[in-house]
Formats: sequence, C-alpha cells, structure tokens
Amino acid sequence: MTLLEEKRNADARLVAVVQLALLTQDDLATECRHRDQLVTPRLFGDETCPAPRDVVLSIHPKYSEKILEERKTVELRRRFPVPDQSGITLYIYSTSPVQAIVGVARIKEVQELPVQQIWTEFQENALIKHEDFTKYFRGLKSGFVLILYDIKPFPQQIPLRRLREEFGFEPPQSFLYVKNDLRKALQDELYT
Repeated sequence: MTLLEEKRNADARLVAVVQLALLTQDDLATECRHRDQLVTPRLFGDETCPAPRDVVLSIHPKYSEKILEERKTVELRRRFPVPDQSGITLYIYSTSPVQAIVGVARIKEVQELPVQQIWTEFQENALIKHEDFTKYFRGLKSGFVLILYDIKPFPQQIPLRRLREEFGFEPPQSFLYVKNDLRKALQDELYT
C-alpha cells in the first residue's frame, strides 16, 4: 500500500468517526467548556471532558417524598450502571399517581454490595420496611446503593403530559439517561 493510499484510508476512518460522533452527539451529552471542540469521550475514553450522564430515576411517591424531605438519603436499586456515577445529577420522577418530575439530587457515590450488607448498613437511611426490602431484592445476591446529597424539590412539579409533549419523554421502568434538551429544560425549571 502506498503512502497516499494509507493517508486516504486514515482520512476515510477519521471522516467515519466524525460522522458517527455527529449522529450520536445528543447521546454523548457533552457539556464541555470548549464548545468548538468535537469530543467523543465514550468512544475513546478521553477524560479531558467526560460526558455527564445525568439520569432520571422512577421512584414510588412514598419514597420520592421522603427524599425531597431529605429524610431518605439513599436510593436502592436492583441494577444501576456502574462504574463511577458519583457527582452526576439524578432527576426524580415520581411514579403513579403523581406522574411528574418532582426534584433533583446529586449522587455522591454508588456502591454495589451484597443484599444483606445493604440492609445492615443502610436500613435507617433507606426508610424501607424489611418486608418490602426483602421482596424488592428477592433472587439477587447484590444490589446498588445510591448515596444522595444536594437534594432539591422543583418549585413546581413537571407533569408527565408536558414531558411527553415537549420532549417525547416516557417514564423509565428504572432509570434512563437524560438527553440534552430535557436536561437544559430541567435545569431552567429548577432556577425559575
């Protein structure tokens, strides 16, 4: 292969990567200080500007209320994306009958632990009855603990109807990553 052919192949690969990055830019959700740069951290592991992967969690109203009152400072999950999710924003979607995004918190730390250890260490902060805890984690050896801080209720809940109309939002069974347009709207809502 000639030097010219190698250069063309390299240029073609670069064009393909840029096209892929442009097609997935919303999924990459980059919020870099340098907006004129194309950054694809999930594809290449570039930590100079990691993509925030804020999430919406579906939480039953009896628990979301306790979180917003700052009495419940951990959220328990059967599964959760790891590695390190510390520092990301968690938007709280309160399930039926509320059906609205009601507040926001930050994740200080995510721990994957044996189920019995979760109960032993976090039962007081999780504010869940042992019977409900056992039922929720039935069949699992380990689960996830999301340690929350900087908890803030929204001044006004954002109802599901509005979320669907404006953002095509569908409530997640467990969690979903927040897209850029929804993230910006939720941040604006928090400070209005």
